[in-house]
This record gives sequence, structure tokens and C-alpha cells, in this order.
Amino acid sequence: MNYLKPTIFLILCLVTFVYSQPSTLTIQGTIFDQHPDYNNNFEPKGGSIKKNLVLKTLGSSKVPTLVSLDPEDDTNEDGRMITPSLFQYFYQTSSKPLTKNSGANVPIPINLVLNYDSKKQVYVYNDQYFFPIDYQGFDVDSKYRTYNNGSGYHNFHFCLKLNTKFTYQGIEDFYFIGDDDVWVFINNKLVVDLGGLHSRETGSVDVTKLGLTKGSTYDFDFFYCERHTTASTIRIETNLQVFCPWYDYCGVCSGDGSTCCNKDTTCNDGKKCTIDACPPPKTVINKAGSKITDADIAPYCSHTDVSCPDPDLCNNNNCDASTGNCKTTPITCSNQDSKCLLAQTCDPKSGCIYKSKCTGVCDTGVCDGGDCVQKSNSTCANELGNNPCMVYSCGKNGCEAKPKCPQNPSTPCDVAYCDAGECKVQHLSASECNCGCDASDLCSKNNCVNNVCVPLPIDGIDDGNACTKDTCVNGNIFHTPINKCSGCMTCNPVSGNCDLSDTVCQDGNECTTNVCESSDSVLGVCTNSTVECGATNTDKCIQFSCNEATGCQQSAVVCPDVGSCLVGYCDSKQGCLTKPRSCDTGVFCLTGECIENAGGCIVYEKRCDADNGRCQQGVCVNNTATEEGYCKSEDYDPLPFICKTGAVVSTAVIAGVTVAGAVALGVFIYGGKRGYDYWKESRNVQFSGSNSNPLYEQNPNGSGVNPLYNDNSAL
Repeated sequence: MNYLKPTIFLILCLVTFVYSQPSTLTIQGTIFDQHPDYNNNFEPKGGSIKKNLVLKTLGSSKVPTLVSLDPEDDTNEDGRMITPSLFQYFYQTSSKPLTKNSGANVPIPINLVLNYDSKKQVYVYNDQYFFPIDYQGFDVDSKYRTYNNGSGYHNFHFCLKLNTKFTYQGIEDFYFIGDDDVWVFINNKLVVDLGGLHSRETGSVDVTKLGLTKGSTYDFDFFYCERHTTASTIRIETNLQVFCPWYDYCGVCSGDGSTCCNKDTTCNDGKKCTIDACPPPKTVINKAGSKITDADIAPYCSHTDVSCPDPDLCNNNNCDASTGNCKTTPITCSNQDSKCLLAQTCDPKSGCIYKSKCTGVCDTGVCDGGDCVQKSNSTCANELGNNPCMVYSCGKNGCEAKPKCPQNPSTPCDVAYCDAGECKVQHLSASECNCGCDASDLCSKNNCVNNVCVPLPIDGIDDGNACTKDTCVNGNIFHTPINKCSGCMTCNPVSGNCDLSDTVCQDGNECTTNVCESSDSVLGVCTNSTVECGATNTDKCIQFSCNEATGCQQSAVVCPDVGSCLVGYCDSKQGCLTKPRSCDTGVFCLTGECIENAGGCIVYEKRCDADNGRCQQGVCVNNTATEEGYCKSEDYDPLPFICKTGAVVSTAVIAGVTVAGAVALGVFIYGGKRGYDYWKESRNVQFSGSNSNPLYEQNPNGSGVNPLYNDNSAL
């Protein structure tokens, strides 16, 4: 045994070991206090473990989803999901009223502190009496407390949610034992399935078998429920280096803000026509001090007006401030005096329908500030042929023409006439002037041809308007309208024909097409149809609308975002599509990611994997203006014992590590591995950085046996 003496001597000379591995791992999450009165999935009778209760993929809401919502489904019955629709409130805040099976719950933040087990080289959380919210949540009020068979009080009804991340090192595993429902998702895939009401059950996952990429960061989501009185146990063992990617303004990891904000109290503005909401979870609320209050949060609350879409263009829908309900009232179509429009009726698709008051025989159909523009002399001239020897004007029967050079009755021997618009007079001789014409005929004028009277009608009897009947009685001239046109047809003053007139049908609404039409059986009927704006448009990124005052309008389609992480955009052929929101930081050591529950982009420090996760730590080196960022591996200082790979423990190896000097005394007294273990347990010695002493283990590389390894377990 003399060959051991130099080794023992060297060990006695060593100093205390200090290892950089953190001694604890804190995971923050949220507990949702439940009560059987508000969710009858808690405290049901019977139960056992039941797999396949939830979908195997975790959605963007980051909470599990039941495979079926049918209460008679065998899986739900066996898993004691009495009311499957209430499962949605297991892991999400519900501010429902405190009524039977409403799903109401109370969110409470929680920290789970896992301690490092140096022998197993894992973090451990072990609580065989796991009652983290006694006298909290509903149980602040004693009437809600549940007593287990009269033996004592504990809050047995709650669910725990942990939404975290980890960077894969290539060495991880996870182990759990406890009751009741437990589901674990890695990379949004179900890897531990212990659903149902059951006593302690075990579940584990070898993360290295999941096909993950070393150095990549993945989601780790843990869900636990205690649903039945008798016992509440939980034990977690893992070497996953989980971390919180972001915190809500309450300070809760991946929280929804509900642990410190209630929309009905914190954000209530007292108005029934607004929808009050707490701020998005990642909102930065400026607060000096540790505790955030309602007064700190209130300025960041949102108050959205209650939406009351109008049912059609003839009714308005508004929120009633006294009740908060939508109330429909018909619109009033009033005369638009400034536009010379007279209100007629309302069309649900087109809106108010009007009739122009500028439809008289001398109206042009144009309104100028409330006045109907009248036909001018030149307008009538154009309408009736524009004869330079006629004078045109508009009278009670519409446009009319009078001779520019009328005959003067008092000088019958001077015959007036017009020559290309110029008035001239022809002087007749006595014989030409007095040839026996009847002077009493006031509707004729003298006209002698070869000394024979050939009377002519006096000037002005013909008004040039083919739509009037021109007569003269005792020198009085009359122009009587010929009422032969029906409906929306009007008489053409030139031809005398009845023409279809769209102008008569105008209703003052630019969203209707107004046409005067005739059929074999009906003449002159107005047809008013709704304008189909953009009927021939093929670009799906242009939308059309119609305004009764201005007509068709076009605007760019605004595609809505879907949730917080899908950005809407428009494709001219396909219409609205979505694409993932970019959260690129441009900084190598900062990772930007869009998380739906966070309300958008979050940023956290990049975790680098090490070449050897057991012996090294990954270090991120940021990018600069001239160099790209990169990850590197650095050895722990000092190295853990398990990282020594020599076949034997040499002086150099021992000199490179440190261990409590008392270990040597334990070895000397008790001898071998069994003696070391006995000494360690009897002294309750904890080595925060060791993972079982490699001096008493076989060489991890299989290249030899450490000389002090002697498993005396048989002794």
C-alpha cells in the first residue's frame, strides 16, 4: 500500500475547490389559482394517468390544446376533463365572473429555484408537499379554502406554466416525477405526456435524441396541474440551462401582465362604450422602485371604442353611452339646398336618393351655389339652329326664336328683311304697297306680287321651336307646347321628336347610374342602378368605394397583421398575404425574435454553445464595424474533475484541480469510493461545482482506471 502515500500526501496539501457552475437555477412562471366552483375539471371523482389528452404541437398561444372538446370522448372521460371547454383557462388568465363553471382564475407569479446536484451534475427541484399558493388567490377568503378530508388546509387546485428557452449544448436531458397533469414541450413538440388525475408518475426525455441543432435556441415549455386533494408532489431533474427570454411589466417571465393588471379595475375608464384593456405584456412602464401599482399602469391602458358597424347606407349604428349596446337609427336624407337637390328616398346600397330641382324648360341642369343656372341666349341659339337672322331667348315654353328684323306695322310700305344677319328695308311704291290687302287682318302683313295681294304672316309667329304649336289670333301670337312626350322623354326643339333624356332621371347620387329607357310597352322610364366601382379592375391591391357626393374612389388595400408576429402585405394577384415579422437586431450577440404572447419583437442576449458543454462555457463575441461576431468556447476555471481525462491521477493532474483537504482524511480513514461517499454523506458536505469525484470513478473516456477507484459496494 506504500504506493498510495505520495498521492495521499499531495491531496492533503490541496485547497478548497471553487467551481464556476451556478449553484442554483431560477425559473420564473405563473400559477393560475383555480376553484372547483368555477371549473369543475378540478376535484372530480376518480382518475388515472391518461396520455394523448392534448395535441402534440404547441401553438402560438403557448398553452396546450385538448385533442377533443367532446365531454363524452373516452380520452376526456378517462383524463377527468368533465367540461373540456374550460380547459382553456388552465394556463391562461380568465377574468370571468365568479359564477358556476365560468372558468374564473387568479394568476400569481412564482419562482422555482432548482439546486445544483454536483454528483448527478443536474439541477433539482424537489417538493413532496408542493403547495406554493396556500392562503393566496381565491384562498385569501377563507370560504374558498379546501380541507383534505378534514385533516388540514392546503390549496390543492392550481396550474403552473413555465415558458422559457434554452440553447442546445448537445448533452441535455430532463426528468420529472409528480402528480397530476404534466406536459412538457421542447421546440413546441410534446416530449413528456403525463395527463390526467394520477398519483406520482415518472416522465423523462433524452434531449439529445430530438434531432436538435447544437448551438440553436429552442423553446422549453412546462405545464403542471394539481387538480385533486390528497397529495401534491413535484420533482424535476435537468441539465437544461433554461433562461427567460423576456419579462412582462409585472416582472413575470413570459407573462401576460395579468398578475399586476386587471382590465376591469386597473384600466376601467368608466365608459360603457369603450373596451378597456391592459397594456401589451412587453410594454415598458417607467416606474421607480420595485413594486408596480395600478396608478403606474393606468396611463398605458388602451380604451378602444365599441365597434358598431352600420348595417347599410340608410341606417347608422352607434354605441349607447347609457347601456354600452349598439343602437340602430335611420338616417335622415335632407334637401341639399346648396346643390339644388331635393331628398326623395334612401337606397340601402346607394344611400340617399335626390332629385334635382333644376329641371325646368329653361334650366341647364347645373346648380351654382343653390341657384339653378338658366339657359342663355347663346344656349338657345345653339339649340335652335343658330340662325343669324333670329334672336334667341328662353321663355315659359323653353327656347324660342324671334325675327331679328321684324316688320313695323305702321309703315307697311317699308318691308323689313334680314340679309345674313343684317337688317334691311325695301321701300315699296304706292302701287306695290296698296294692292287691296285686308288691313283688318292683324296676323298678316301686306305683300303685293304683280299688284296682287299675297299676304305674309306677321313676324314672330314661328318661334323656331318644333316642340310648340305657333298660332296668331287678332295679332296675338301663342306658342303652345306639344305634350306628346311621356315619362323621362323630352321634345327635341329642332326635330320635334321625343328623345330619351337621362338628365331628367338624375337623382343627385353619384353612386347610381341614371338612364332613361324605353321598351315596346313603356316609353320613357328612369332606371337607377348602383354603380359597380372597379368592376373591371384585376389588381387585388386596389379597393374601390363610392361616395354619393363624389362618386367612385380607389385606395390601396391595407392588409391587416395576423396576431403580433405575422405582417400583412398585398400581392396584386393573390390579395392579402402574411409574412413573419422581422426582428433582426443587426447585433450578433443580441437575438431578436417575435413572440405572439409578448405582443411582438423581443430581444435577448445570444447564448453560445460550447464545444464541450460539461467542461466549457460558450462566450459570445460581438460584431464590430470591421469584424463579424462569433462564438467561442472557454474552459471553466478550474476544470471540473470529470473533465480530467488522464488514465491515472498524476501530480500534474492533481495540481490542476482543487478539492477539500478533508477528502484525503476521509479516504485515508475509510478507504476507497465507499469510504469517500460515507464521509461525504455523514458530514453533509456539498460541493457546488463537483459532479461526483472522478478520483472515485472510472475514467470517463474509458482509457484507464483511476488508481483510487475501488467500488467497495460489496463490502
